[in-house]
Amino acid sequence: MATVCQTRGMSLAQDETDAVAVRRLDFLPIALTFLRTLRVAEIIDAAVPPPQSGPQSTLAKALGLPPPAPPPSVGRCAEAMILNVLEGRVALCQMEDWLRGLATESLWGSEVDPAQFTDDRLAAALDALFQAGTEALYTQIVTELVGAFDVNCTRLHFDTTSLQTSGAHAVPDGLPGPRAVHGYSKDHRPDLLQWVFGLTVQAEGLPIVSTLQDGNTSDSLVHRSHLELLAARRLDPSDTTFIGDSKSCNAESLGLLRSVGFHITTLLPQTFAQREQRIEEALQQPEAAWVELARRPGDTRHDPERVWRGCVVPCVMDLRWPDPEGEGTPFQARFGALVIHSSELSLTHERSARDRRERQQSKLQRTLERSHKAHYACEADAAAAAQALLREVAVTGLTLCASVFGDTLAPRRPGRGRPRKGETLSPQSVYRFRITIEQDLQAQRVEAQRHGLFVLLTSRPIDSAYPADRVLADYQGQEVVEAGFRWIKSPGQVAPILLHTPARIEALSFLFTVTLLLYRLLQLQMRRALAQTEQTLPGPNRVPTRRPTTQTLMRLFAEVYLVRIPAENGFRLHLVGWKPVHTQVLALLGLPPDLYRDPEKFNRPPRVPAK
Repeated sequence: MATVCQTRGMSLAQDETDAVAVRRLDFLPIALTFLRTLRVAEIIDAAVPPPQSGPQSTLAKALGLPPPAPPPSVGRCAEAMILNVLEGRVALCQMEDWLRGLATESLWGSEVDPAQFTDDRLAAALDALFQAGTEALYTQIVTELVGAFDVNCTRLHFDTTSLQTSGAHAVPDGLPGPRAVHGYSKDHRPDLLQWVFGLTVQAEGLPIVSTLQDGNTSDSLVHRSHLELLAARRLDPSDTTFIGDSKSCNAESLGLLRSVGFHITTLLPQTFAQREQRIEEALQQPEAAWVELARRPGDTRHDPERVWRGCVVPCVMDLRWPDPEGEGTPFQARFGALVIHSSELSLTHERSARDRRERQQSKLQRTLERSHKAHYACEADAAAAAQALLREVAVTGLTLCASVFGDTLAPRRPGRGRPRKGETLSPQSVYRFRITIEQDLQAQRVEAQRHGLFVLLTSRPIDSAYPADRVLADYQGQEVVEAGFRWIKSPGQVAPILLHTPARIEALSFLFTVTLLLYRLLQLQMRRALAQTEQTLPGPNRVPTRRPTTQTLMRLFAEVYLVRIPAENGFRLHLVGWKPVHTQVLALLGLPPDLYRDPEKFNRPPRVPAK
């Protein structure tokens, strides 16, 4: 019986009695080495009890037959699912077919059979992960990360996003785990069910805490749950600064942060009265109080240079100590408010204000045209109507001037029909008003003073140890969270969830987070090595780069195969597609040069040295 084995453009006729096989290796050996450095499978298997013997084992023992091969452990199932998510993720029911195209003997040993990775086995592994506690498991993985690699956790960034789904997700109330329900959609899809995914990462984007909660959970509650988990990560609060958007700025979250001891740098929301007060104080400061914080070129050569300038003013915030039994004890805390003017944001605000005035002026012109047709019996009535309309249609940046004048209406016969012979009609005297529109340049200049302004609030003293330019740089690093969301929410990652129990969905989100950690860690280690050695790698379109993404590294290894050829005393392994750049990548990552050529060495991988 002959079958055709196709592997990324390669096809090979393979007989069941013939041991010739072509299997993919790609980037997976490197990724699995880093996973084992983090001891992901070890940590999981230590927390999950081994599976009990099934009826097949009992029957084989009774008949004196060899016991059946044990199923893959939960840790090994987790490794397989993490590598699958890294490559682009297929549904759990397709994992077995995906594994058949890989060199599983080189990755996990000859005792691993892809046929054992059924959707039932993987679903049971997800259940076991949930029972073991995904938060506790990830805490141990983060501890290994900090111990094995030079990871700085003194700056943390937090944000939330919504993960949309469709289909039947109605589950009984008694089942634990996050529920997919309707809530505020950050993707503007209120018609879909969703979960709320919270992520806290360090400066390079490595996830430190992640949570998946019900789709209608507020951001402030997710934020507080992350703070409680961070307190258990054994970080030094006095040296840790928490960076967040405006959702982090409320009395309860700030009070919890200060009670734990963490510092905070956050955006002061527009809804706070403190924001306008601090801006007004900063605008009253002399020009010398505004210092340049950063200067960068525009996105293109035609764009103007981007400049940020700031002024520091004191601020006192009303907070509440956390109290699970009540609303908390109110107290006050001193913060530093950094009022920042961004030239790029100022241009955006200026364009928005100009467009808004033009729209309002066009709408106002139509309203005035209708009002100018009205007439009144006396001058006082016309003046009163004009003043009432002025109060109703006032627009910032525009001056409206009203004038009342007399007018004469054409004579009209009071009744129907044609005028009688000799009948004379006298004209009617009435009063009208006219309103003219002029540009209020002074008001526009006053409004323009607030263009491009935003306020950052920090609990750290803004001094030489923590200068104002660092406050801005820390907040601008918030983009690393958004980049993590974009990777997780890409179609290849989240789309085929196909799970309907909350426990398995939470366990799958845990695997997503571990995969994101692996993706960012590989990228960080490679960029560090390239910067230290001043080397480059082929990037997109073969352009040399010192800042490759993990996706770029995966493309470099996309055509690496392991060919097994039968021989007299067994079989020979032949590596196909190996290039000098692959050896360069292994050297940069501190991995043995024969990692791909010696499966036995790979099955006992050395620890990756910290950079």
